[in-house]
Amino acid sequence: MLSHVLGWLVTAVAVLTLYRFVYTFVGAVAKSKTFPEAKTKHTFGILIAARNEAAVIGRLIDSIEVQDYDRDKFRIFVVADNCTDDTAEICRRRGAVVYERYDPSRARKGYAISYLIDCIKRDFGVDCVDGYVFFDADNLLKTNFLTEMNRAFDTGADICIGYRNTKNFSENAVSAAYGIHFMRSIVTCHRPRTLFGLSTNIAGTGWAVRSSLLRDGWDCTSLTEDAEFTIKNIVEGHTIEYCEAAEFYDEQPHELTTAIRQRTRWIKGRLSCFMKYADSLLDIIFTPGKRIRTRLSCYDIFFYMFPGGLITAACTAIPSALEIICEMTAGGISVGDFASVLKAALTSLALYWIFTVLTGVLVVIRERRHIRCGIARMIKYLLLWPWFDLIEVPLSIVSLFYRVEWKPIKHDRSLTLEQVESGKY
Repeated sequence: MLSHVLGWLVTAVAVLTLYRFVYTFVGAVAKSKTFPEAKTKHTFGILIAARNEAAVIGRLIDSIEVQDYDRDKFRIFVVADNCTDDTAEICRRRGAVVYERYDPSRARKGYAISYLIDCIKRDFGVDCVDGYVFFDADNLLKTNFLTEMNRAFDTGADICIGYRNTKNFSENAVSAAYGIHFMRSIVTCHRPRTLFGLSTNIAGTGWAVRSSLLRDGWDCTSLTEDAEFTIKNIVEGHTIEYCEAAEFYDEQPHELTTAIRQRTRWIKGRLSCFMKYADSLLDIIFTPGKRIRTRLSCYDIFFYMFPGGLITAACTAIPSALEIICEMTAGGISVGDFASVLKAALTSLALYWIFTVLTGVLVVIRERRHIRCGIARMIKYLLLWPWFDLIEVPLSIVSLFYRVEWKPIKHDRSLTLEQVESGKY
């Protein structure tokens, strides 16, 4: 009976998320949304939270300084958060407004952003610019990033994210898996959502927000501040657009231990955000008076944040484990029974691996003009990349019992935009 109940639960979730296949089809074949020429050149504050990023932050600021956007229309603000290197001095030499923060007990990106916005509010006023653009210190911007983001702003977007490309895609199987993952998000989430008129999600860096939404400061300080800010604004009815032409590069982890640590934080943070905001999302979904666009966006984000991997694994493993226990209690279990269970598990794993590889192939074909990687390496990375998704289940289980802390990711790939785009680094 338990097996049937859990089976129906998995089936229900699968049916309620079937729309994602439509997303994938649309994201793979349709052209991205484009924005018309802007009538107004908006002013932007560039916000960078950095901890010991002396190796890379200078490159980011250099790529900002060469934007094809009026220089008097943007200003760079940096919070050097608990730094022990010369990050702050490097930024000051390049003309950025720098605030130094020392608070080891709350050494987390969300707290650093909150401090930076409070400092701007005190010294300049939050409304000193029309909007703020958030970057990580390891990013590099295409020269037209601000111009394209301004187009989206000019159409009335409350929040807008750019195209997240990978700085070190071809370095190894770890960085390539991250690159394919973020491009999959573009194909299966950001692009189709915007084409259907729904809000998408913020993904860490490379996004802009209207200054009016920060007048009360920043209170998203969870392990995944981007997920929290996403849900909070969608619940409040604000739109999150995707602007594909606003492209930037992001350095990805290239060590497996770093990837595991980061993925554990993502899983723990997303689960915490889901538990915190699930009732608010459901309340809007089932409130007839709300705008249909807001209700559909809440529905979509609810299942985007839903711990589907953990639930599916539990619903599959629990009945199998209980069945084995019952067999053993009733009179023992044969080697053949174990072999049957093992065969079924390996078959499911193989099918999932093949499906994930094919999804990666679809994504790479669709986004090929953004990828700098040789064919031989690309084939190898595609065959290996399902590990990125498969580790989610064990890490989800670990995150339930393990105290996860926010730790910075070391960035040491000091590359220029020219080096990245030439693929010769």
